Amino acid sequence: MRKRFIKKVKKNGISILICAAVFTISIGTMTGCSMTKENAEAVSDQSDQSDQSESENILPVEDSTADNAILENTPVPETSEEKVEKTEKAEVAEKAEVAEKTEEVEKTEKEAEAEKTEKEYTEDKMVLKIMREGEMEEMPATLFAGEGYVIYLTDGDWQQHATDAWTAAFEGKIVLNGQVQLWITHYDDKTGDQVKEELKSAGYTLENFDMTRQEGEVIYKVRLNEFENDVWGVNYCYPIEAEEGWGALLPLIADTFAVSMDDQ
Repeated sequence: MRKRFIKKVKKNGISILICAAVFTISIGTMTGCSMTKENAEAVSDQSDQSDQSESENILPVEDSTADNAILENTPVPETSEEKVEKTEKAEVAEKAEVAEKTEEVEKTEKEAEAEKTEKEYTEDKMVLKIMREGEMEEMPATLFAGEGYVIYLTDGDWQQHATDAWTAAFEGKIVLNGQVQLWITHYDDKTGDQVKEELKSAGYTLENFDMTRQEGEVIYKVRLNEFENDVWGVNYCYPIEAEEGWGALLPLIADTFAVSMDDQ
């Protein structure tokens, strides 16, 4: 009876040992599977986190590029110094444009005046303007054609007393004792320098554009016109007391002198 009992106990012990071993293997297998799953999930999580991290690292670069593009397209506010400099440049450019337009207008006006003057000198009549007592006075003049020359003489102011000589008059009467005179001299076969030397010998000195001398209370002047080897002189005289009147008008008359086209 005792031996049976012992054998039975041993048999049961082996069974229990086998069961314990199977249980242990099962637990180990389950634990291994569980750990494998957890490792897989961890790897997956790490992969997701890595992808997310890479995405996060890439996105700021894109945002940075966009921000740079926005900054490049956004105008930079001007400083006060830049505004002042810009304003000054604009003012200089505007002044230059105005000056250019003014110069063009003045040039056009001068050309028109020159054309008008040229036209007036080809006509029989013209107007001489003289300043008297602070007011501009217009005096009509008529073309006189002499031998080899032309000159404009103010209307009603002259009486011809020689071929190329006149005395000032008013309403047909000689004025200022005949001391206001105008005459033309043609210096044949003489140069301008030779004529000037002759006039200097006669007491004339060069003053502005005229040769001038004074004899008592009368002033004598000669306006020389040189055309190659041909010299003409517009001579005039007036008393000192008539300086502001005849003394201002006679130079204007002398300016209208010209050599005839046929004799140039």
